[in-house]
Amino acid sequence: MVTTPSRKVRSKSRAGRCLLPALSVLLLVPLAWACSPGPSATPAPMVSPSPPRPTMAPQHGWELPAGQVLFIDRRVHLEGACIEGDCQPGPMIDFPTYRFDPETGILNSWLPVDLGDDLQMLYGNGTSLAGLAGGGAASGLTEIYAIPAKVEGVRIVQVDGDGTAYLESGGELLVLAPGQAWTNTTEDVEEQEDGKVRLTSTEQIVNHGILDTDKIVFPAP
Repeated sequence: MVTTPSRKVRSKSRAGRCLLPALSVLLLVPLAWACSPGPSATPAPMVSPSPPRPTMAPQHGWELPAGQVLFIDRRVHLEGACIEGDCQPGPMIDFPTYRFDPETGILNSWLPVDLGDDLQMLYGNGTSLAGLAGGGAASGLTEIYAIPAKVEGVRIVQVDGDGTAYLESGGELLVLAPGQAWTNTTEDVEEQEDGKVRLTSTEQIVNHGILDTDKIVFPAP
């Protein structure tokens, strides 16, 4: 009869010994948490300023010495092919007025050119036809004395001092450094009375860079 109660007492004492450390831990954890320093503030990351957005303002101006001009050349080639029925050919055109040799840098014009001191650019524009679109070629030079300007649907927005040209064609902004070219090809179908012709148009704009006026050859007026 004595053994059983003593066994129970030892059980209670063992439980008490286990409970005290557990209570101590539970009491110390909030205290330690309260006394511990709060989380250190994380410094905000350094943010580099965004690069400036490109603008249409020239960075170093459009100033060429006397005796130099920029030459931009635009060519459109139209070719036609019959895709249905009995197709009729297009018109014949003629009268090219200039030719440029990129190897020598010489621009030959068969018409007089005004090379006054205020001339800034020569803009060439040419069209050629082939196949059922027609035949032949025609071209002409336009003297430009002030920029911005608009010639044959192409707007010349600005020109930098190194000859880089900013152009707008068909709603698209083109940036052409000297020696660079832009090409665009489109197709259309023309319905004729007895057939259909597929027309392929290839447009190319080339920035031939800055030319010395002594390389522009033309007949005396």
